[in-house]
Amino acid sequence: MSTDEEPLPPEAKRQDAAADRRAGAIARLLDATSLRLFRAAVEERSLARAAEREAIALSAASRRIAELEARLGSALLRRHDRGVTPTAAGEALMVHLGTLFGIYERLGADMDAFASGERGHVRLHVNMSAVSGFLPEALAGFLPAHPGIRLTLEERYTEDIIHAVQTGVADLGLVSGTVPTPGLHRRTWREDRLLVVLPERHPLLARAAIRMADLDGVPFVAQPGATALQRLYRQHAAAEGIALNERVTVSGFDGVRRMVQAGLGVAILPATAAEPYAGPMQIALRPLAENWSARPLVLCTRDPATLSAAARILVAHLTRPAEAKPALPNEEWKTG
Repeated sequence: MSTDEEPLPPEAKRQDAAADRRAGAIARLLDATSLRLFRAAVEERSLARAAEREAIALSAASRRIAELEARLGSALLRRHDRGVTPTAAGEALMVHLGTLFGIYERLGADMDAFASGERGHVRLHVNMSAVSGFLPEALAGFLPAHPGIRLTLEERYTEDIIHAVQTGVADLGLVSGTVPTPGLHRRTWREDRLLVVLPERHPLLARAAIRMADLDGVPFVAQPGATALQRLYRQHAAAEGIALNERVTVSGFDGVRRMVQAGLGVAILPATAAEPYAGPMQIALRPLAENWSARPLVLCTRDPATLSAAARILVAHLTRPAEAKPALPNEEWKTG
């Protein structure tokens, strides 16, 4: 049996449309200030005391009530020597005002929560190095401390992240600092060291550190060309005339580690994606002795000034000193 709702018949659609038009017409006739003033007049039984309570001149209060009555086409108050009392139409309006002002109060509270960052939705796109490295620990305390903030976290390639932030699909991105981020603002978050990962008993383990030139012709476990890391070491290998023997190409750091473990080649990985697994997987590590082996990870956004309060709270959490270790010296947003 289908669980889809049955479409409304044409007559029901017309009735709904007419009801929407009536509701819209009534909404255009009303304003919150005049409604508050009317409620105060009924509760105080005096237009003068209502005007004082709402901090409005008596003449202006009288004019507002008269305009409200004219717009609704009904007298709402009876004026007499002792003050004012509601008419039948005024009593009917009072019944609805309790619900209406309750909605206003909840709406105001909700908007205040979003404005202050107590509530909100932040879309954060991050690269593989961030997910496998520093980010999980950095985020561990954020959501419990801010239960009203919904965080959507997606892992993407750096180029896709940059495009998502440029087009507004993501509020913030965490990407490799070796890639340009045109039109975006960026700030350094962490430093990501690169290591050479080798099978046990590999001949290159005789070296305390390994240079790219040492990998010339050595069977190599590569990653897809869309990754910033792959582009980085391919670029430097080509600049030095080094031929990387990319025997295997796999997606994900876990796949790279397993291929190295199986003896299919060596690889280059961030320290955070290699060091925790060296012992359990019986793979060996050596520093990559190149001046580009320390990669900055950067936060990027379109315009820091237009970030939501919730997004600003997340940025402050990620860049606070307690979360910024080990990191490069903290900095402000820069274009690039």
